[in-house]
Amino acid sequence: MFEMSVIYTWKVQGVKVPKPFERLLKVCMSPEEGSTKDFTLLVSIINPCSETNYHAHDESGELMFVASGRGEAVIEGKKHPIEADTAIYAPLGVRHQIRNMSDETMKLVCVFVPPLPPQYIETVSAGEGKRKE
Repeated sequence: MFEMSVIYTWKVQGVKVPKPFERLLKVCMSPEEGSTKDFTLLVSIINPCSETNYHAHDESGELMFVASGRGEAVIEGKKHPIEADTAIYAPLGVRHQIRNMSDETMKLVCVFVPPLPPQYIETVSAGEGKRKE
């Protein structure tokens, strides 16, 4: 049985994704680290003028919340302006991208249901720019 968890995300070590999609990914809650069985909570710190690749998740839907920063979300080719206090949902299989088009760091809080597979972060950090789009 899982109990209530309190995670200080600023204390969680991150994994750096290399250019051209440079950002820091912090897995804060997941089945692998033992705090939950139902979802993965990830914090993505996106550098100024950087972005994620245009991708879809085959294993889970992704709920994203912009904690700070501004830019745009591209969902199935349609662009949407985003800023702090914006929520974005990309269901399983829906192609999406987050672009930080500002000169400030963007903090994105992401919840994946069901949880991401254990190897997801390693695959992304090994060279997301090389992944099939």
